[in-house]
Amino acid sequence: MMKIVLTRSMVPGDILYITNGLDKKIKGRYEFVIPAEFTEQGICDVAEGADVLLGPYVTRRIIQTAGNLKLIQVPWTGMDTFDFTAVQNIDVPVCNTHSNADSVAELGITIMLDLLKKASYHDRKMRAGNWNRDQQPLDLKSRMLNKQTVCVLGYGSIGSRIGRLAAAFGARVIAVDDYAKTDGTARVYPNNRVKEALSEADVVLCTLPLTDTTRGLMDDSMFSAMKDGAVFVNMSRAAVVSEDAAWNALESGKLGAFGADVWWNAPKRGESQSYPSAKHPFWEMDNVLMSPHRAGFVEGSLPHLDGAIANIIALAEGEKLTGIVDTRKGF
Repeated sequence: MMKIVLTRSMVPGDILYITNGLDKKIKGRYEFVIPAEFTEQGICDVAEGADVLLGPYVTRRIIQTAGNLKLIQVPWTGMDTFDFTAVQNIDVPVCNTHSNADSVAELGITIMLDLLKKASYHDRKMRAGNWNRDQQPLDLKSRMLNKQTVCVLGYGSIGSRIGRLAAAFGARVIAVDDYAKTDGTARVYPNNRVKEALSEADVVLCTLPLTDTTRGLMDDSMFSAMKDGAVFVNMSRAAVVSEDAAWNALESGKLGAFGADVWWNAPKRGESQSYPSAKHPFWEMDNVLMSPHRAGFVEGSLPHLDGAIANIIALAEGEKLTGIVDTRKGF
């Protein structure tokens, strides 16, 4: 009997989605354990004999208590809350999931196209009966994606999908990634040539993991390297982009538009209200498009959990795991 111990609280619907997914393949062959408290002690109280720790919270003590651990599975892509010091020199695979790559890529393309076409802006105008014939503050003209240069920062599972979708519109695609294997769609630049790549781009989409290296990467100097009027879309983590730098680039007109599914002032767990920035009123700008970190929410499924379910089943069936994280790199 495989023992799976949850290490971070989930809403009941997420837990049911996971157990229903597991039941399709390994029903009766696993035990799903939810601690009374999601603290180190609370998890240790139930971790003995655990085969799988499911969630981003682990400590050395929890791992040692489990004793015969076979998998640490983070049920989403981002690893920025994971304590990698807890797993150094421990021979247990740490995996995340990339099963939401299609849904995130599609929303990234949607935000990019909306900003280029000013669709949401003109929708807001027309709801007030305004056909924008005075063309203020934004004009009626759309920008084409066809024949434009799209730069994707981070060319992994999500970034490469964005690249292929952009190419299908006729865009020229370039990417920045030290580890990406080109699929023939994009010309890939190493990380140390990021400013060169940015200088060529009409549109930049960021899908970088948040690490010590990428935190605050998009600063004033990076935005300055971009073309005047370029569009920037962040599908990564808010902290990859300097909040002040993004505001400065918009206010100065350096950026033609800015959109994101991730923001610096997200509401706390269990809350729903908060402005996306505590420093600058991005919502007052007509060339800004805001999305509430919803790329992984899809009708009829929870794609970010599918990879975790598949990996646990693979472990039970003796099959190959996917999404193994390099614990030295942090992604």
